[in-house]
Amino acid sequence: MTTQEIKRKLTAILSADVKGYSRLMGEDEKGTVRTLNVYKEVMTGLIQRHHGRVVDSTGDNLMAEFASVVDAVESAVEIQKELKPRNAELPENRRMEFRIGINLGDVIEEEGRIYGDGVNIAARLESLSEAGGICISGTAYDHVENKLSLGYEHLGEQTVKNITKPVRVYRVLMGSEATGKVIAEKKPKPRQWQMVAIGSVVTVIVIIAAVVIWKFYISPAPQPEITQKDKVVAPQPEKVPTVVPPSAEVASKEKVTPPSLEKPSRVATATPPMEKANLKKMAFPLPDKPSIAVLPFANMTGDAGQEFLVDGLTETIITALARVPQLFVIARNSTFVYKGKGVKVQQVAEELGIQYVLEGSVQRSGDKVRITAQFIDALKGRHLWAAQYDRETKDLFQLADEVAAKVLPSVYVKLTGGGEARLSRLKGPKDTEAFLRLLELIESMRGLNPKDNARAKRLAEELMAIDPEWSMGPSMLARAHYMDVVLGVSDSPKGSLAKALELAQKSVAMDELNPTNYDTLGYVLSMMGEHERALAEFEKASTLCPSCSDPYMYIGYIQYCMDETDKAIASLQTALRLNPYPPTYYYAHLGNAYRHVGRHEEAIPAYKKAIQISPNFQNAYVGLVTSYSLLGREEEARSAAQEVLRVNPKFAVEVWAKTMPYKNREKLARFADALRKAGLK
Repeated sequence: MTTQEIKRKLTAILSADVKGYSRLMGEDEKGTVRTLNVYKEVMTGLIQRHHGRVVDSTGDNLMAEFASVVDAVESAVEIQKELKPRNAELPENRRMEFRIGINLGDVIEEEGRIYGDGVNIAARLESLSEAGGICISGTAYDHVENKLSLGYEHLGEQTVKNITKPVRVYRVLMGSEATGKVIAEKKPKPRQWQMVAIGSVVTVIVIIAAVVIWKFYISPAPQPEITQKDKVVAPQPEKVPTVVPPSAEVASKEKVTPPSLEKPSRVATATPPMEKANLKKMAFPLPDKPSIAVLPFANMTGDAGQEFLVDGLTETIITALARVPQLFVIARNSTFVYKGKGVKVQQVAEELGIQYVLEGSVQRSGDKVRITAQFIDALKGRHLWAAQYDRETKDLFQLADEVAAKVLPSVYVKLTGGGEARLSRLKGPKDTEAFLRLLELIESMRGLNPKDNARAKRLAEELMAIDPEWSMGPSMLARAHYMDVVLGVSDSPKGSLAKALELAQKSVAMDELNPTNYDTLGYVLSMMGEHERALAEFEKASTLCPSCSDPYMYIGYIQYCMDETDKAIASLQTALRLNPYPPTYYYAHLGNAYRHVGRHEEAIPAYKKAIQISPNFQNAYVGLVTSYSLLGREEEARSAAQEVLRVNPKFAVEVWAKTMPYKNREKLARFADALRKAGLK
């Protein structure tokens, strides 16, 4: 590499290794490797959640880089907090405790790897750290001093191997009682400072343990006061609740005659003990806030034609919860993979990486509806509450919010640390007819084909006529016009986009608190090549709905189009954590982001996942062709090119290139050349 090709940058480096790794390997090699792989997966997930990138992971070492020192330190703290209870479940001699060092310094980047003194200092800080602890350099401390709820102990100037000047070092104190404190450097006798430090940390751990034991095991947990008029079984710490909604499995096996709903139906009197979810089997690390999956409510109406109503109510509950910043809510697409399946709550929790599950059923008779719901803590294997709501159909939209609002007191203990959680209320429809029309058009729009989109457009126009003051009408109609262009059925793409833009802007003006409206506006602007404006709209949507996955996915899309690829990968990984079973385009966009930064070995699995979901998805095959070709894997590139032609015999490289809104045209030209090299014209 020539001097001109050297790429330097200032970055935050996190370096971690395992204390006593050689001993662990000597005693049980297979067990150590198994635990190490699990822990590294956990660490990688937390690093990515904080917008970091793992750059090396050999042996017991793990190195990552971050654009922000704050993100690096927050990630390190979460890693140590996440690994601590996992280690507590292991025998003392088998515990795998990581030491972490963080430095802000100048590095050299080459082919995705980083080198230089900045990296070396992070590695030396790691060796100064205690097992389960974190040490940061003075340069890192200067950037995080007053930004995090942490304390620090100044360890003075330390001489480290292969670094000319001494390094100012701070130990991170993670206990809540240390928040805001900076313990000054002390001058103990030679070789005694280690004992002083160890004693301090032991004291902190004892205090934390005492507080945790008192709060969660001795003191009585506050219980939410239930005053609503509906039939509710209050939380019972020792007894099993007596109200159990019919499961989806029962609904699929038995014919159900809808009740009159004039009188409450008889309910079961007991529930069998539940199996607890296992933290070790979690597919993803638990989020640092209450995490919830809402399973598709079972259709107990006896009418398959009411599926859209039941699914729409479930989705409305999901969206209501997703708008609460203190919650982590799994997206609809991922929970609906369990629709109609008799799965255990514990399985759902482990596969989605969450703690709480909300499930229920819907019955309807004439203009009356009954919703039965139950809320479950999968980690503890117990029901928190069960409730039954009898309403008229005109109250459906408000009823979905009622069910969502009842979830909040159930996670009250966990939310108190982050402030009170409130359910934001959107402007709803004026009546049930408008709400039902919205559910119909959303179902049509999911068809992603010209016929269904034409029906969605008609339903959106009807919705605007039924309820002219509800912003969802123009918002959905804007999407239908936008999809005409995407599906290639618009007689005037420019005119369709202009109409979509007008409608999207109107929806935002009508309701500035509805994240859907900003999403719609962002879609239209992105199609028009207005990247900066589109990004701003998607960011507004993600602020209003922190657990909505689509805004993060589109933020990632816009970022790699703008050649901000590292940010794009982090945004897309956030979207995938919120939506672990996503639509195909999530993985296609992730593959594109990896491809943009030259990480083709990571792009290929993402494209393959997209194809697994949708075997005829052209863009994923195109991505495979470019990545294989640029890696020199010519035979695989030609094979993928044949799949492109199978899906679209008229595929033309020049036409494809014109539709790609990439800011970096040189990179686009390189991708086009790779397609031609594989045999596409």
